[in-house]
Amino acid sequence: MSEGTESPVQSSGLCLSMLMVIIVTTFAAQRTWTIALGGFVCGIYALWMGSTTSFSRDNLLIVVGACILFVPGFFKLSHGFSPQFYFASTCATFFAAMAASRHSPKLFLRSFRALYVAAILAIAAVLYAYWDSAQPLGMAIEGSSTNGIPSYLIVIQIGLSLASYLVKGRLPLLSPLTTGAVAFLGNGRGSLVVAGMIIVISAAFNIAFVRDQDRLRRAVFLIIISIVVTGMLMYATELSELSTQYTKLSVGLIDTNRLEILDQYLGKFDPWTAIVGADYRGTVIDYEYYGNPHISYIRTHSLFGLPITVLALVSPLIPMLSHRSWKDKLVFSSLIALAAARALSEPIFFPTLLDFFYFTYFFLFFRYATFQTTKCESWGRVTEVGDARSR
Repeated sequence: MSEGTESPVQSSGLCLSMLMVIIVTTFAAQRTWTIALGGFVCGIYALWMGSTTSFSRDNLLIVVGACILFVPGFFKLSHGFSPQFYFASTCATFFAAMAASRHSPKLFLRSFRALYVAAILAIAAVLYAYWDSAQPLGMAIEGSSTNGIPSYLIVIQIGLSLASYLVKGRLPLLSPLTTGAVAFLGNGRGSLVVAGMIIVISAAFNIAFVRDQDRLRRAVFLIIISIVVTGMLMYATELSELSTQYTKLSVGLIDTNRLEILDQYLGKFDPWTAIVGADYRGTVIDYEYYGNPHISYIRTHSLFGLPITVLALVSPLIPMLSHRSWKDKLVFSSLIALAAARALSEPIFFPTLLDFFYFTYFFLFFRYATFQTTKCESWGRVTEVGDARSR
């Protein structure tokens, strides 16, 4: 290869990284035209990368069946053409994720790392510019809540963790700790709880399978964990006061505003609207929150009805139904469940451009997770004997 010529792998990695950056920025801008632009880019990427992708009959049946689940949302006019728009956007993100999943986990890991570093640098710049503000992260994007940026970072973090697991056989700890710090500075509650759970799950899985690590790495890891746990126990009171004094955890884990939104939306149900979705008229979603339900699943139900909402709710369990190794199923289902849990109090998925990442979690699992029948059950992921990643 001549000097200065870019290899196909480098080119693919750059395209994937750029796609991720475009998706995050166009969604974070929270403008109709930017969301439409992000969906258009996903569609172009899907057509470009997926032009040579084989599509089996089973895959076609799954896609057609999923599309049928969207149909109830089209039998009402309360949202105008929004259901059709978001259906097209969901198709674009789904097929873009399917096309992107042809890349190796190593390429995904590099792209997620680049995206994560770029996000952290952008957040650092925002904190520097608005540090004197009461809610600095809420000042970055007009119309966005202070909880928005930490939520986007959690979506990226989960992708980074899953790609790292596939490549290295373990979950990272430094980036989840950084994500937790951002969630703390975001003065949030949902993001802080989910970020904390990512840290706990990452440490727990690494400890559970630490016997498969080499001796030096095992010793270093256990020493670090011991120091962190000891420090947390020694300063438990101070940490508790700090978290409740400077975050919304001071009012507890129960979000009364979200409960009011949910109660009023459920109050609009009758046999018809329970299936096809209800509107927001007469609820706090309409007259107080300007059409923002703050709960992804309410938005999903209102736009598309019951079938898609149920699918979204149970989706973290899908990996558990596969014939992959229990290690892989537990890791993926746990982290996907945390992403779905974050959607309980922030409309980051179902349907949004960030669905690209949610779909990517599943495609990475079904393409590269280890089959149960393989004898290569070591925590290291280098072997390809009987491994789905060798495809």
